[in-house]
Amino acid sequence: MKKILLICILVAAAVNLAALDITLEDYVKLVEKNSKQLMTAAKELEIANATEKAAKSQALPMIGAEAGYKRNLLEIKQPVPVGAIVDTAPGFAQLMYQDLVVSTNNEFTFGLGLNQQIFNLKVFNAIKASKQYKLMSGYIYDAQKHAILTIAKKVYYQNYLLEQLLEVRKSVESNTYENYLNAKNKFNTGIISEFDFLRAEVEWKTKIPETLQAQRNLDLARINLKNLAGMDENEEITLKTSLSEYPDIPELIPVSDIFADRPDYKATAAEVSLREINLKAARSDHFPTLKGNILFAVSAASDQFALDNNRKVAQIGITVSVPVFTGGALLAQDRKAKSEYEQSVIRLDQLKENVAANISSIYLTLKEAQQRIVSAEATVETAKKAYNIAQTSYRAGIATQLDLKDATTSYELSNINFISSIYEYLAAYFDWEQAIGKVIVQ
Repeated sequence: MKKILLICILVAAAVNLAALDITLEDYVKLVEKNSKQLMTAAKELEIANATEKAAKSQALPMIGAEAGYKRNLLEIKQPVPVGAIVDTAPGFAQLMYQDLVVSTNNEFTFGLGLNQQIFNLKVFNAIKASKQYKLMSGYIYDAQKHAILTIAKKVYYQNYLLEQLLEVRKSVESNTYENYLNAKNKFNTGIISEFDFLRAEVEWKTKIPETLQAQRNLDLARINLKNLAGMDENEEITLKTSLSEYPDIPELIPVSDIFADRPDYKATAAEVSLREINLKAARSDHFPTLKGNILFAVSAASDQFALDNNRKVAQIGITVSVPVFTGGALLAQDRKAKSEYEQSVIRLDQLKENVAANISSIYLTLKEAQQRIVSAEATVETAKKAYNIAQTSYRAGIATQLDLKDATTSYELSNINFISSIYEYLAAYFDWEQAIGKVIVQ
């Protein structure tokens, strides 16, 4: 029994230790699959498809059929003159009435009607508008997808950055703890003063809350990472990536070449076309409409279940509707549609200006981040040498505790700056991909 229990414990421990390895590509696929925002955007596409079908249906014939049956539970009687009594007075007679049953036990009805739009500009424009709305919805979905995937890549590398920062904090805490132990030995042997020993202890203990803060930041980032991808919060994951390699700085692209790939620009341009169609649709209400209809109906009544005494109706007709006076409603509708169209044109022009400014800003950020990486990498090498020299000198009694503290702080900050500069470069690079309309998972 004890062996079985031990095996169960070991198996459970092995399961807990087995963390899920996730690459950037794996994570982006999870976000694309489980993102609630993308699910909502996909539903907008379904709504656009349904809207297009509904608009097309207005141009197709509308056929309706109706059938009915009635059972009369009581007889309906009606007095009917059946004769006359002639009075003795000449020229006068008295009618004789008798109640006759005028109802039947069963009544059957059937009707079939067809309505067809022959000329209606509003229907034709509605079909065009629905197609344009569907196209615009597709571009909006692509724009939202690009934005969410860009956020996902930033969140992924943000978590990896915080992992590395935590490792730096732990390493510095471990080194300061070793320096504290070394200072304690020196103090016990009388090599250093109590002041230097206490300073080493303070230096070590001040690093503990910094490590705890780094751990907390990583834990919060992990929650955000898992929620974005729809993952279980209790699932252990390992990010399989590295900040040692990053893409080269891209070539600057003319703004005019970017618009064809940006889904948000194409969505705004599609909105301009949609507003133009809506303007035509509003003006089409001033024109007459022509509609045709066909009707066929049959009714029958019988005491038995038979179609006796049936009556048939067959009609064909055309209806012309002309707006004569609407109290200014059509003119107001025209002004509203025109204003909405002009508003969409202004938004498109504004987007062009924003894209140009955004491209320039991101490219400058990329160049600056690249220069920071080179500078930070050189600083790390220098700070590392200084730290090793200070640590060796301190243990040999040549350097003071203050010298070691300064070297430790410089080395810690240089590592953090180097890691942060790479993350900032990657974040700017992801923004660049979104800005040119080409979100790529590397």
